[in-house]
Amino acid sequence: MAANGHADAAADARNDAGAYLISGRIDRLPLTRVHWELAILVEITWGFIIVDTDGIGARLYPFVWRPLGLISNTQYAVIQALQVGLGVLLGTYLMSFVADKYGRRPAILLSTALAGICLCPFAFVTDFVPLVLFSVLSTLGVGGIVATHAVYLSEMTSHSVRNKTMLTSQASTAIVGVFIALAASKMMPKEFGLWREFVWLGVVIQVFILLPLLYFRLPESPRWLEAHGRHDEADSVLRKLERRIAAITGPLPPADPTPRVVGRAAKGQLLEIITNPEYRGRSILILVCWLLAYPGIVYGPGAFLLVYMVDHGWEGEHVFQLSMFASMVTFCAFMFNAWLGERVERKDVLFVAAVLFSVAWAIMWISPTVPGFIIGVCMYRIGTSLFLFNLYNYTAIAFPTRIRSVAFAWTDGLGHLGAWAGVTSLGPLYGIGPNHLGWIAFIVIPGALLPGILIKLFGIKQSQRVLEEVAK
Repeated sequence: MAANGHADAAADARNDAGAYLISGRIDRLPLTRVHWELAILVEITWGFIIVDTDGIGARLYPFVWRPLGLISNTQYAVIQALQVGLGVLLGTYLMSFVADKYGRRPAILLSTALAGICLCPFAFVTDFVPLVLFSVLSTLGVGGIVATHAVYLSEMTSHSVRNKTMLTSQASTAIVGVFIALAASKMMPKEFGLWREFVWLGVVIQVFILLPLLYFRLPESPRWLEAHGRHDEADSVLRKLERRIAAITGPLPPADPTPRVVGRAAKGQLLEIITNPEYRGRSILILVCWLLAYPGIVYGPGAFLLVYMVDHGWEGEHVFQLSMFASMVTFCAFMFNAWLGERVERKDVLFVAAVLFSVAWAIMWISPTVPGFIIGVCMYRIGTSLFLFNLYNYTAIAFPTRIRSVAFAWTDGLGHLGAWAGVTSLGPLYGIGPNHLGWIAFIVIPGALLPGILIKLFGIKQSQRVLEEVAK
């Protein structure tokens, strides 16, 4: 009763405009298994959609399409570019519209459904033209989860535990990577002949397991409800969360009574991003980083890594075993980054991750041996994963709630144009220079080091700052 009394008293507190003090109430909530459930569920969903759906072409090409002579190297580059470029771009803008107009929760649910259902055709389609079509359709859900997962989690956590909660839960994606690599190692190599079953496994997990869990366990973001003037609904959702947390911790601390400027969501969010000098500067920097990073540190390695390893004598089973090991190492790196929490600026982590990635590929180019690949793959996976998720989180936190989803789509979404153009060029670049130096130099210099340096020099400070203060 006492716990509920504290929650109700905080819920009744209003600012001068009559709005519930939603952000202050969220920021006073202690970190409990309630937060962990929401965060891990969202990030496991991200993991299966990105690692499985978004990476399906990269797995099928070296072990199914190329050995059977179904797809050429250039055709594969086109398919991969459309998958990570056009499909994700369309999905990002479509779901950002849904997330802004109808809520973060519907956008996440629709993204999961699209990613799982549109994965089905890869189990039986092997012709180039239909694969081009399905490569775009399959990644609509990918773009959706990209545009919503960090936005949702940033709004559900307080500034004191945001980095810890987000990065720890995002470490679960490495565990997903272990699971998928284990399944691939047992099903993908030609001697097993279970590649269709591997595709169907991803469909079952996304559509019949994750989607129902999200539907029943994921609440709407109270911050989004408040920004859309739905104060009573925001209060109702937050009361339920407060009751669940108070049942674990006892009486909750009082909410900060200081009014925080939330801003009412309205039409013209994109115009505000363009016309507001502060948001315009932030969005241009982030957009440039995404444009460079997507064809580089993010998608550039995965497009041809398996082909590169096979060309150097690796068998499919050993490739996926190394992938499992690298995923476990990456999990430890996530946990270390989460332990650092708000003590280190995200822009500094981004720079270090870019340097680590570059060193890893220098090792694999100079020494494409078994030890070189083991060291290089583990290092590059750490660099890519920490860079990607920290830039996700940096982007989401850089803008206020009323324009957060649109700003994320504007920067991250347009960034996939870089993936579209850049990954298309990776096919020809893979054949240039000694030991595929054209490809490796592209993903390292403009694709990793340049965005890392830009964000380090010109990025904003975010650590230990309330969300509404960073993104006011």
